Amino acid sequence: MLLVSRAILRMLRRPVALLAGLGMSLFFLAVYSAGIGGVDFLPQFGGGGYLAFLLPMSLVSLAMGSAAGAGQSLHDDMASGYFRRLYLSPVRRWTFVAAPISADAAATALGSLGILVAGLLFGVPLRFGLLSVAGLLVLSILWGVTLSALSAGVMVRTGSPDGARIVTSAVFPLIFLSTTFMPRELITARWLRAASWANPVTYLLEGMRFLLAGTAPVEFFLLGLGLTAAAAAAALVFALTGTRRILV
Repeated sequence: MLLVSRAILRMLRRPVALLAGLGMSLFFLAVYSAGIGGVDFLPQFGGGGYLAFLLPMSLVSLAMGSAAGAGQSLHDDMASGYFRRLYLSPVRRWTFVAAPISADAAATALGSLGILVAGLLFGVPLRFGLLSVAGLLVLSILWGVTLSALSAGVMVRTGSPDGARIVTSAVFPLIFLSTTFMPRELITARWLRAASWANPVTYLLEGMRFLLAGTAPVEFFLLGLGLTAAAAAAALVFALTGTRRILV
């Protein structure tokens, strides 16, 4: 708990990354909504309009930005010799990695809550009220933990912050190969429709839309929740089992 508290306090003392990620997500939400939002009269967007359809993109992209913190934090502690000093204490190695991942999860939760508040101010609906907020935060945190744990797992195995950042770069194209900007019914390219079916990010986005304006069926929410939970669990196993290889 002390290591988790230290990681969270470190994040709060240097909130620039969190605020920058939140600001960028809100910026893209405003720009895309203004540029493409004229299509919200189409029945595929339901009663929530295009802003409610687009809001999940901001939550997903924010979590991707927050996920880089664990890898950088681990690199700083490895370079400063902090882990070497901890080895003299009865602290288990897996906690070295669990602490920064927990801090990333807290950052994802705070940023996602900020985006949801901004969305509510602009009239985005919540189909189930506070339950929708809770569901959206759970999905966002699971997605953020997945990327954060993958980044941390690469970091402890390679000792390279560049290798950890590759995780976010590799996952980023999945956003554009899903139903990020348009429903599947309005995507004209057959290859993109096929790719969206096989893309787990699609089910994450559609699950969030089920909680917002109800433009997706409940099956997408269940699939999105199941896939992200499984991915987060697998990523955590990958990260925590690599702690025996931490370079000190």
